[in-house]
Amino acid sequence: MSYALEVKEELTRLKLNNSNEIFTMLEGILRCGFDISFNFKKEPTLIFSSKSNAIIRYVIFLLQTFHKVNYKLYQKQIMHFDKPTYFYLEIDEEANLFIKDYALLSQHSERKEEILASEKLKAIYLRAAFIVKGSINDPKGKSYHLEYSLNNQSEALFIQSILNSYDFNARIIKRKDNYVVYVKEINIICDILRIMGALDIVFNLEQVLITKQLKADTKRKINFEIANQSKTNASALNELKYIKYLEMYYPLQKLDPKILLVMKVRKENKEASLTELVHILKEEYGENITKSGLAHRIRKLKEIALDYKKRQK
Repeated sequence: MSYALEVKEELTRLKLNNSNEIFTMLEGILRCGFDISFNFKKEPTLIFSSKSNAIIRYVIFLLQTFHKVNYKLYQKQIMHFDKPTYFYLEIDEEANLFIKDYALLSQHSERKEEILASEKLKAIYLRAAFIVKGSINDPKGKSYHLEYSLNNQSEALFIQSILNSYDFNARIIKRKDNYVVYVKEINIICDILRIMGALDIVFNLEQVLITKQLKADTKRKINFEIANQSKTNASALNELKYIKYLEMYYPLQKLDPKILLVMKVRKENKEASLTELVHILKEEYGENITKSGLAHRIRKLKEIALDYKKRQK
């Protein structure tokens, strides 16, 4: 089962508390999810399809809550291994009744104003539209995306207006024959799921995000440590090069004992950072020195080697 379908089926299990909420849910499903076709006699048929048997059963339950509806139910198996079975629901006899009661052919309705005025009804309408026309990317992937893909522009604009009543900055694009209302910000996606009532999904989503963030932080830390170690190794190799030159060509008795100690400790600890060398000098040799003081001695060592090499030419 896809992640989007998992979210949709959870939404179908949420309780509706009264007849107005049930009516709003059914209205959203009918207006967003059903297609209307007309035969040669101009008699309408309402058609709904879904990959989910659970969603089909939920829609039938809602239809029968207010109406003794006659319907046809059948399925089509797409003959490809990667294609799912589709379930189809058709309403012929009562189609005109639903078209009238739910204003399915109207671009505007008084019900939309009532829905926009109620936080609860807005949430239910968003839930209804998502069950039939919504999609969401699996959060385990690299991108985040939630959308409603509707073939009715007025419904797309209505869904956008509901989302933007929460300042979600939802946008619409045209994709083939559909109007797609979408958001990409993960925090907004979590808020939309929370508004729709998918609290278990939100909890699991946030757990996935936390795990991804921890992994990303760990990876950044490891990369940072590797980069730092690489810089340390490069610096140490450079320092060892000057130490070796001095040992081969320079009269060591002329060197400051503090410089000689730094040379000795560096040779014995080729991969140590300056901070680690400071600690070693203190613990093993009783030499109290700061990191900047040690860096100064190393620069002095380098200057002596370069100056001596220049004078030998």
